[in-house]
Amino acid sequence: MDKAIINAKLLQNDTFVTRNIYIREGRIEKISSRRIAAEKRIDIRGKIVLPGLIDEHVHFRMPGFPHKEDWKTGSYAAAAGGVTTVLDMPNTNPPTTSQDSLLLKRECAKKSLIDYGFHFGATNDNIKEIAGARNVAGIKIHMGSTTGSLLTDDPKVIEKAMLAATIPVLVHAEDEALMKLNAEKYKSHHEPFIHNLVRSNEVCARASKLAIHLAGKTTRLHIAHVSTKEELDLLKRAPSNVTAETCPHYLFLNKNDVKRLGNFGKMNPSLKSSIDQAALWQGLKGGRITAIATDHAPHTIEEKQQDYWKAPSGVPGVQTMLPLLLDAVNKRKITLRNLVSLTSKNPARLFRIKGKGMVSPGSDADLVIVDMKRVHSIKDEEQYSKCAWTPYDGMKVKGWPVMTLARGNIIFDGEIIEGHTGSEVTYERSI
Repeated sequence: MDKAIINAKLLQNDTFVTRNIYIREGRIEKISSRRIAAEKRIDIRGKIVLPGLIDEHVHFRMPGFPHKEDWKTGSYAAAAGGVTTVLDMPNTNPPTTSQDSLLLKRECAKKSLIDYGFHFGATNDNIKEIAGARNVAGIKIHMGSTTGSLLTDDPKVIEKAMLAATIPVLVHAEDEALMKLNAEKYKSHHEPFIHNLVRSNEVCARASKLAIHLAGKTTRLHIAHVSTKEELDLLKRAPSNVTAETCPHYLFLNKNDVKRLGNFGKMNPSLKSSIDQAALWQGLKGGRITAIATDHAPHTIEEKQQDYWKAPSGVPGVQTMLPLLLDAVNKRKITLRNLVSLTSKNPARLFRIKGKGMVSPGSDADLVIVDMKRVHSIKDEEQYSKCAWTPYDGMKVKGWPVMTLARGNIIFDGEIIEGHTGSEVTYERSI
């Protein structure tokens, strides 16, 4: 064996067992209570081992926006947060909407410390490219405008894109027409709190309702960053081909936090009420929200300090998702088993990613070791993202990722360990 993780606590159903994990050539070869010879042993003294997180929704900003983030800094932040695989969104510059632009993004991603995949963007005139898209995780349709130039808000075009897709379709579900009406209504206001009025609950609900209708019972539809109780109500009635994700900022922040955060709490969709927040937690427990993803969307401090109408939307999150959720486990808001399903197992299944999402023989040795007793404060100065800030600065949490392995290689152990290079993931056959 190349490597052995000794005295690891593994979660089996809802019970912990102590086992040794044996790794050969980047994959888990064997899990056993017996000691087997290995070239290198890592004794973790009873700490918990989880599958490396799969963040199905990140914006690592390359190509096009290197001052915000790049694949080196973004992947470092991911590694420090126990994330070993990311799926990057298409709204870069140029947007990932053709084979040529996909090749360009692949070149950028070669600097990644962790494994990666890509979502392919829909436009008003790339239906042929969507139908021929291969080796990507999903097709992303922006029903509402956000960072970048992608926008597809014509229902006829959206339906054509859904019918053309042979892989899951993700939607940014905000109604563009209603947003424009709201923006006109509040154009004389410059306080960040109006973001919740411009991008209201109704904006999200209208678009999600339309997307579910257009998807019918055949298109594999995945609604990104669900933020409202109304969307949860729609999901409860939706057919089984419709899945959804939410994000840590909707679980741990709400619109009241905008008073202190200002534009640093500005994101698309907007932060909603405590009632919506509670509904999301219930959606996680009830299984109608099938994944948690960060929508890691970094912008510089200088950009965020502009007037509300000029300041871009988005917050970083890939480094802080796991600490926040481990704290929630300690507070009994979510079980560790559900955490693993929502951040590892389900994303691998939803997007057909081979070899990921489980601690089991044959899987890639993507692992995160966590200390559930460690208390630590999230700090701006400890963020690896190029933007160098977090909306959770100063928040004290209990539970912390202390080591991350990517395909058997230690890439984080209190600090980033360089030398490993991530690879593009592969997928099971199309749906």
